[in-house]
Amino acid sequence: MANFNKVILAGNLTRDPQLSYLPSNTPVCEFGMAINRKWRGQDGQMREEACFVDLRIFGRQAETFNQYMSKGRAVLVEGRLRLDQ
Repeated sequence: MANFNKVILAGNLTRDPQLSYLPSNTPVCEFGMAINRKWRGQDGQMREEACFVDLRIFGRQAETFNQYMSKGRAVLVEGRLRLDQ
């Protein structure tokens, strides 16, 4: 059976991106996102829940992301999922 690991997230940044460099001099940008979901419950009331995700970008994309993005901005991210906790 083939394996497939791809995720697409759309949400808002919860904090300003933080750029750092690995010992190999590769740029790494870490940031957090909030993904909100709204729906109407069985009782007719509007409900909302938020999912908070920490993300990491490497290479030239990390430098560009850090340069143009800030807390509260809307962002769409495509990548692979790695569960740490």
